[in-house]
Amino acid sequence: MEIDHTQDQEQDDTSSSSSCCWLCLGGGPDASGMPLVRNCSCRGSSGLAHLSCIIRYAEIDGRNSYGSTGNIGAAFQQCRNCKQEFQNDLRYHLERARVLFVEREFSQDHMLHLRALIHRVRVLDAENDADRAEGDQTCFKMVSIIDEMKSHHAQREWSGELLKMEAVVLYVIGLFHMSVGTEESLQEALEYFGSATYLFTLLQDEINILSAKKNIAKIEAKFNGDEIPHDEGNDLAFSQRQYKYWLGKLGEQHPITIRRGEMLAHALYCLNQGIAAERLLMKSAAISRQVHGPTHNCTLSATAALKDVKERRVFIDSRKQWFQALRYENEGLSCVVRGPVVDSMQEQEENMLTLSLPITDVFPGPGTPVVCQGLIERAHLNGKIGDTRGFNGGKFEVHFEEAGLEPATIEHENLRIVFQLP
Repeated sequence: MEIDHTQDQEQDDTSSSSSCCWLCLGGGPDASGMPLVRNCSCRGSSGLAHLSCIIRYAEIDGRNSYGSTGNIGAAFQQCRNCKQEFQNDLRYHLERARVLFVEREFSQDHMLHLRALIHRVRVLDAENDADRAEGDQTCFKMVSIIDEMKSHHAQREWSGELLKMEAVVLYVIGLFHMSVGTEESLQEALEYFGSATYLFTLLQDEINILSAKKNIAKIEAKFNGDEIPHDEGNDLAFSQRQYKYWLGKLGEQHPITIRRGEMLAHALYCLNQGIAAERLLMKSAAISRQVHGPTHNCTLSATAALKDVKERRVFIDSRKQWFQALRYENEGLSCVVRGPVVDSMQEQEENMLTLSLPITDVFPGPGTPVVCQGLIERAHLNGKIGDTRGFNGGKFEVHFEEAGLEPATIEHENLRIVFQLP
């Protein structure tokens, strides 16, 4: 699928007669006919601007920042009003403008040049012919800059930030070739990831070592025609470390942290830790909605993930099929279900049934939040919430959310699905 990067600017609120560019204060298109755009976390009438005005402002801010800090600031990447990163097509255009600006005015600053090229290659679409060609040129340019930098430094001097920059460049080039997906490009990606892993090892950068090794394993599995290797325990540990790292570095409101939280929730859900996954996604979606707005990529993604996790899948014993549980009725003696749940959305819609079945026929799926009731010998567990982790002989292994409660084996009849976590 090829993408036209000239037509994807966000249009909400830009057509209003009262809308104007916060930089030039002009309404409507700029001199070249480009409309007002906005793709950050601003809402209402704030944050709208012409692309040309944002670029002009970012260049002025970049010159001023470079003179005092040695860097060009964040105006090419971050909205001055909401302090959040640009996204989607606006980010695509501004990353290109950033590279052109740096190459025009600061090409002698190799580290600044490399950072601009790294961010540019990350927004390119490898399925688009023009982007793929630009990506190849950008990767070659990054390697050339690294070689030139090395020629001006003795080997003993090539350490610290210089070594880390080389490792990141190699890793990013690996990601680009991996996204191209041809056999030749995947072979190149393996080589770049391998070199990056070696350098990350010298730097003792465990997060990036794991990331590079995961990508190597994916490519090797594809070459061998195998299933992509999947170690759920390691995936969870990796996701936890990444989330903790970005949470500490950027805070809980940053889009990167929110995305890492979504990845952690997925890892939790795959290990049937449904309650922890749902609570994390509830938190992430609420933060993203409040800070970035309801239409931001992070909000949409976290909300969609939360919707999936909140589905209460159940196995209907009489039909030997999976359904989605909706609610209880008849004083909790019956459960309303909808399904069957199948992979194909079209097939699912065509054959969808809504049934009211006795609870003895409805068995919660792995990771489903449940609450204990009617227990006599272990009455202290009544009202306690946990998620199902295993099933054997009509009994579920339940892991409780409350600290200090040991997992317990509970009869099916003593469990009820929790449709809304308290």
